[in-house]
Amino acid sequence: MYDPARGFPHVVVELAYTDPARAVDWLVRVFGFRLLLRQPASGPVGHADLDTGGGVVMVRPTGDRHTAPCAEHTCKQIIVWVSDVDEHFARASAGGAQIVQPLTDKPWGLRQYLVRDLEGHLWEFTRHLRDVPPHEWGAVAF
Repeated sequence: MYDPARGFPHVVVELAYTDPARAVDWLVRVFGFRLLLRQPASGPVGHADLDTGGGVVMVRPTGDRHTAPCAEHTCKQIIVWVSDVDEHFARASAGGAQIVQPLTDKPWGLRQYLVRDLEGHLWEFTRHLRDVPPHEWGAVAF
């Protein structure tokens, strides 16, 4: 199952939640992710894999070396490409996600919004609009 040669993503994000069962339910309902695996099958969630529609997010409980999001600043940001960012924004807003930045068209050709989940992890959902040469928005490609 966890083999990139058979289609498993080469990069996977693992996030710790104080209540992973609640987090899994919320991420499926509000962000539209799909539950792939849950361990154990019943009782408290020790591990879960969620399909984001092109990647995988692993959910685990906090503890040991895994902590919840930093309270005073952003420690990480998860970026997910979606086919319809406007619909996704409407779904997340209706589901109670904390909108950090509303839908915005960026000069580098993406339409994006930022949101915090139920435990404060920062997510960016984005859609490609057009190709814009890096020099037109102040970047240099190598």
